[in-house]
Amino acid sequence: MSIDFQAIIQSVEFFFLNLGSHHPAEIMVILFLKGGWVIFVIIIIRGLWWIYLDNIQSKYAASIKWALLAIDIPKENLQSVRAVEHLFAAMWPFYESKNLVEKYVQGMFQQAFSLEIVSIGGYTQFLIRVPRTHKDIVEAAVYGQYPKAEIAEVEDYTQRYKDLKFPSEQYDLWGSEFTLMKPSPYPIKTYPSFEDKLTQTFADPMASMLEVFSKINKDEELWLQLVITPIKDSWKKEGYKIINKIIGAKAEPEKKSGALQTLLSPFNYTATLIHDLFIYGLGYEVGSETSADKKSNDLINKMLYLTPEEKNVIDGITMKISKIAYQTKLRIVYLGQKGKLVKPKGAGASIGMLQQFADIGLNSFTPIMKTMTKANYFFVKKRVTAKQNNILRNFRNRSQTYGWGKGFVLNIEELASIFHFPVPEAVREGVKKVESKKEAPPVDLPDTIFEDEHTTQEESYASLRESVKVEPPNNLPV
Repeated sequence: MSIDFQAIIQSVEFFFLNLGSHHPAEIMVILFLKGGWVIFVIIIIRGLWWIYLDNIQSKYAASIKWALLAIDIPKENLQSVRAVEHLFAAMWPFYESKNLVEKYVQGMFQQAFSLEIVSIGGYTQFLIRVPRTHKDIVEAAVYGQYPKAEIAEVEDYTQRYKDLKFPSEQYDLWGSEFTLMKPSPYPIKTYPSFEDKLTQTFADPMASMLEVFSKINKDEELWLQLVITPIKDSWKKEGYKIINKIIGAKAEPEKKSGALQTLLSPFNYTATLIHDLFIYGLGYEVGSETSADKKSNDLINKMLYLTPEEKNVIDGITMKISKIAYQTKLRIVYLGQKGKLVKPKGAGASIGMLQQFADIGLNSFTPIMKTMTKANYFFVKKRVTAKQNNILRNFRNRSQTYGWGKGFVLNIEELASIFHFPVPEAVREGVKKVESKKEAPPVDLPDTIFEDEHTTQEESYASLRESVKVEPPNNLPV
């Protein structure tokens, strides 16, 4: 039975020509009755499904109890940034796969952590918000890397503004979410790049960040938030595709392993052998270069002629996909008294402190203009007010999904580069004066040091040690 496509096309053309002679309202009714109602039904069902999911997930979220942990690391902290990377690696196994009943009946979803750096009037604190069920495990992970750390559960500082609505006569706010300039497999600049290979000195990126946090006025607050959710390795596929595109390799379809595949493997080899015999002729020798070998050699030759930029991209992506990662939401809020908030200072400094993680040719952070509390041209005040309320609410709720998009992926090395406890040289708090330092006496000390014949040698040494004091340098910060 043959299908007359020409007749079908003519009937469709006639339908639309006849439709054009009707009133617009009639056209809508005709289209609806002729099958357009299916689209409306699909949209309505999809909307109801979203409402249902949001309802059950909101109930599940309300049942979760949270703990906000303030972490103080001693100034004599001698751990490297890698210790924080190990901390994030220890937190990643909290990933829990959910079955269909848990997802779509109980509303369960993967719980997230929130890494926060908060400055209130210039006093800066490192915080980690965790589900209360995971509190002991996170504390154990911190103590495992920093045995002398002090961890205290504190009240949520954002709840002081739970009733704050904009426009406000008392407060003003600048805020924004951030994203990556390029796809997630491209890495940002990480902490190993901040170490001078010649002098072996580490220029801690946290130093410039703490400088920004400590410079705000007493009536201002600056909040940085990284909401991180453990994820599986499916995101790495995009990284492999980028590498294959650079080197000119075609991505092979995923092969399903199983008993049938094992059973058919000899036939697959035979088919490949017959193919090569047909292509290269009867002069083909078993054990000589096959088409697969030739393809591999071509890739090797292409990799030899990669530009330095292409090699840098491949190395960077390879580093990133070699480590476990988190889905990440990055937000910054700058809040203060109305009329006293210097938005250019807070906004510019906040954006600038993230630019040190920009890696030319790879990736960098950029503010999402759709979420930034700024608007141009039309309904400026109304749009800015809506953005202020949205960013404050999403920050306060530590939302994984609300805002703009689903965020981006950072591996544990990238996370540790942004959020880590500073090395001693980066600490911006008041520096205590150096205590007196005890030294051993020189071996060739003359006997004239003894005060009298009744003073023993040990007493004189003790007197000498007490007299030797190290004066603090005259360039200490106030």
